[in-house]
Amino acid sequence: MKFFLTGSFIAIIILIVLFSYRQNIFSTTALPYDDEQQGLDDQITIHFSHVVAENTPKGAAAEKFKELVEEKSNGKVVVQIYPNGMLYNDENELDALRENKVQMIAPTISKMTGTLPNWQVLDLPFIIENNEQLKLVLNGQISKSLLQELEGINVKGLTFWNNGFKQIASTSPIIDIEQFKGKRIRMMASDILHEQYKLLDAKPIATSFGVVYSDLQQEVVDAQENTISNIYSKQFHTMENQITLSNHGILAYAVMMNKDFWGSLDADIQKIITDSLAEMQDWQFEQAEEFNKEDLLYLKANSDVQIYELDVETKNEWKEKLQPIYSHYENHINEHYLDDLLDEINNRIE
Repeated sequence: MKFFLTGSFIAIIILIVLFSYRQNIFSTTALPYDDEQQGLDDQITIHFSHVVAENTPKGAAAEKFKELVEEKSNGKVVVQIYPNGMLYNDENELDALRENKVQMIAPTISKMTGTLPNWQVLDLPFIIENNEQLKLVLNGQISKSLLQELEGINVKGLTFWNNGFKQIASTSPIIDIEQFKGKRIRMMASDILHEQYKLLDAKPIATSFGVVYSDLQQEVVDAQENTISNIYSKQFHTMENQITLSNHGILAYAVMMNKDFWGSLDADIQKIITDSLAEMQDWQFEQAEEFNKEDLLYLKANSDVQIYELDVETKNEWKEKLQPIYSHYENHINEHYLDDLLDEINNRIE
């Protein structure tokens, strides 16, 4: 037994030595270099979180941004996209960004108004009337001023993306202003939006985008304002099948990055990001228009959905009812931003 154990021990030692030799464990020569690993230690990952579906203006824009940045950086920068509120919802994504849990988000302008009240100027109804004006405003000086305000909350503002005009989707028709009375209307948290529906004698209910579908199922709300692309992509029309094409407000996204993360990038990488956003800006606007146009065609073809359009007289009645909201913004929030917005639009028209 003694000789057996000794022999076994020696055999094990020999096997270990042979294995080590084959694996070059005792070699002082450097291991062969794997060029596929080159640069991985220097690779930069941008975690980009958003709350809508991929087949929407914001979802498509996020994918386009990823494509351009990765191409321009030759793979040095990787953009990881998390759609549909996979990581954070629209109530907590800003906090996650400021804490650098994610590096990039694109919340709606309305979601920023609790932190930056001046942003409510873009929530005011019936000021921007068409896509030409919308593109002008989201690329103009007032937008640059709004993005600059983000610096004070450790956020780098990059640009605005478009999702077009908001419509009214409801369980029963809302066309005449009297039909708003008593309706529980889901909206984003914004004092101006709250005031808007109070003026219309409705009951505004601010909720997260992620719970709208369940709120509709549980009949917590009767109606909501949203773009056609969001209504269609999230299947809201299956429960709110009365849609009024009001174009009463805009829905836009502020593309932003954690300020410290942005500051950690060298100038070349920063330029790749800003160049990519600039290159896709016109494309993004066109995509938003196309998404809303095509999704509206799908909804019109659905026999279970009823589409209404406001005539000029009815729209003017809405505007007249909402007239006090502009004084509310001037008196309680910021008179200069409203003047600047109107000047920007009027100068373009002239």
